[in-house]
Amino acid sequence: MPDEGLAGLAAVEPDVRIPLWAQVKAAITTMIAERGLQPDDKLPSETEFCDLYGVSRIVVRQAMSRLVNEGLIYRQQGRGAFVAAPSEDTDFVGRIIGFSGDLGVKNHKVTRKVLEVGYRTPSTRIRRLLDMEDHEEVAYLNRVMSVDGVPRILVESCLVARKVPGFLDLCLEDRSLYAMLRENYGIEFTGAERWVEAANASEEEARLLDVTPGTALLRIESRSSVKDGSHVEYFSALYRADQARLHFAIKTDTGSFR
Repeated sequence: MPDEGLAGLAAVEPDVRIPLWAQVKAAITTMIAERGLQPDDKLPSETEFCDLYGVSRIVVRQAMSRLVNEGLIYRQQGRGAFVAAPSEDTDFVGRIIGFSGDLGVKNHKVTRKVLEVGYRTPSTRIRRLLDMEDHEEVAYLNRVMSVDGVPRILVESCLVARKVPGFLDLCLEDRSLYAMLRENYGIEFTGAERWVEAANASEEEARLLDVTPGTALLRIESRSSVKDGSHVEYFSALYRADQARLHFAIKTDTGSFR
């Protein structure tokens, strides 16, 4: 945004009881609305906001961090802050359709970049979750999934190797994992357990997801089962919640309230 475009924006008042960061946050929110800024429009720099409002960089950063947490703006390392698109609900946490299937249904373009693939001995936790013997290996697939060109999820999938012979020979680039398993092995998942917790992006994770190190993310763990009840897949995913919300559908167990 050009410098002259900053004139006339709401001022902050250091002598009132409202914290300075809250006033700056409200002023930026008003600016976005009144100027009709669109998703991906670039915001003024932190220095420009400091000069405009006569506050310190710490105050501006606190205000912008709150706006990031609320999903109104997003940051890109080395480029600055931008207006965020309205968050949409993503249902893959509670559905077997999977991440790419859910977004595909909503007419988004989902792309997948393979980072690493191979066989290895699983960790004790993964071996336990997949009911594997000590000598067994998993086939693993690490990928970044993007929606409409924006990285959204970093995921490592582990499959019981004996269930997917020749997995490394398949064309894995930019294809739905669940579709490949169905087409090549007749594997269709009928159930899953998923765990969600807060996480912060490491430097490498931030680079892959195009966010700043320390950005708040959601970590999602899952194990999926097939019709006979056996567990075939485990994944661990880091999800950019600034781009979407996760939707859960909860049903009441009527017997619990008798």
